[in-house]
Amino acid sequence: MSVALLLVAVGSGVALVFGAAARGSLGAALVGVAFVAAFGFELAVSVPGMRHWIAGHPVPVRIQLLQGAAFVVGLAILFWVDGPVGGALLAGLFGSVFAVNLWGIRTARANRDVVDAAEAALALDQAVAPDDGPPVPVPSGAVADRAPVGRVLRDLVAVERRRALGWLLASALGIAACVVLRAPAEATIAVVSVGPLFFLWDLRRLWAVWLALRDFRKGATSPRRAFVVLLHDPAPRMVRPLLGVWSQAPAPRGGRLPKPEQVYRCDEDRDDLESFKGDVVVHEAWVDTGPRRWSKPRWVVADAGVALPHRRAVLGRWYLSSLLAGERPEIPWQLTQPPPHPDDEVIMELGGAGGSLAAAVASRLAGLAAFGLLFWWLA
Repeated sequence: MSVALLLVAVGSGVALVFGAAARGSLGAALVGVAFVAAFGFELAVSVPGMRHWIAGHPVPVRIQLLQGAAFVVGLAILFWVDGPVGGALLAGLFGSVFAVNLWGIRTARANRDVVDAAEAALALDQAVAPDDGPPVPVPSGAVADRAPVGRVLRDLVAVERRRALGWLLASALGIAACVVLRAPAEATIAVVSVGPLFFLWDLRRLWAVWLALRDFRKGATSPRRAFVVLLHDPAPRMVRPLLGVWSQAPAPRGGRLPKPEQVYRCDEDRDDLESFKGDVVVHEAWVDTGPRRWSKPRWVVADAGVALPHRRAVLGRWYLSSLLAGERPEIPWQLTQPPPHPDDEVIMELGGAGGSLAAAVASRLAGLAAFGLLFWWLA
């Protein structure tokens, strides 16, 4: 991506130079000088900052201030002085940033072998040192918060059923109110369109959780041991975390973690196992197996909690591997509980897991009314 954006920035600078040729050779030369000067200035500022970052130190404040000031000057020239010159300045600044970023990535990758060798030596020293035994990490609160997978699935079915019924009843009441009160056509269209759409969305979620509960109750296939990472997706507007599954504990090889064998998008509401870039946690877990080799697991259970896969992630192995490339997770959280089975769980009442249906209908009906009025006002 840095290479592509660098080419875009350089191409933009060249295009601005050719575009300024209509104002004469002096105008084209001025734009070209602005691009080269900005590119060189940002190189002189960014390279020391990148060196600090590669060495493990924060970028100095003075470098951040110089970079910010340069972009402010470029924007000011773009909007209030001369558009082509300001555009060339910004293109040079951005191009230099991506060039330095490319150099930093390559340098960091070259250092991975050194880091792996140091970590291997440290692990060897710890292995031969006399102690009370190997460390067995236990997540804080994992045992206290542990819940049987069957109970978790039953509670989620109740919650999703309440959500779906809430949208169904709210949509029916909203449409009926529009007809009785002879609401404007715009408001009626908004209510008729949005309510059923949200109902279908929640119905799909209910169907997925119900299938997971049905498969667990049948217990036709035994779960398998595996190692999983539930990673928060840093991409904007991607709310569902990514679940990577390995048959063996993932360890850095050739400077990076191995690609996961399967990657799934998971329910964002079940985030017990979720970790973030820079602090990735590997869990040993029981992974549901379906009737076929390629079946999607309905649930994943570790000592720290439960994850519910929804679907296979598009280009998931490549994407998750790129996100985990520089990670060095600690040894996996060990699995201490036996494989879950419906016969081993005590059936408990749902209690208030489903919540109040009346409150769900009222809140959704109010939302539909507000959206209908807003759409009518905008139209």
